[in-house]
Amino acid sequence: MARIIVIDDDADIVRLVAIRLERAGHEVDEYYDGTSGLEAIQSAKPDLAVVDWMMPGLDGIAVAQAVRADAALASMPLLLLTARSDPAEHDYACAQGFSAVVTKPFSKVELLDAVTALLPDQGDPEAG
Repeated sequence: MARIIVIDDDADIVRLVAIRLERAGHEVDEYYDGTSGLEAIQSAKPDLAVVDWMMPGLDGIAVAQAVRADAALASMPLLLLTARSDPAEHDYACAQGFSAVVTKPFSKVELLDAVTALLPDQGDPEAG
């Protein structure tokens, strides 16, 4: 089980993502703007953050840049949710600090596959 923070200004998307992740066994905290979401990331240091790109105020790119600038969080995986489907924009988002991108609308399988790929392997036989 991982602790995941979901940040999106669309409450329906936040709830949908949270339900899917909770059903997969994860602990999820929900935030509806970039500022409060970033503060939560900085204080809680979750295993993963799922962040929307386009939000009023502090957008997803600014959240990613702030996370990457913090040495204690620099390696934390960040998953971007976006309605933008242009591969060049996805490349830009990854260059700004996102680990992966999922385009809206997305399926349950797409979301869970992306989350699973980004989470540290908790069953690593070399870990002990």
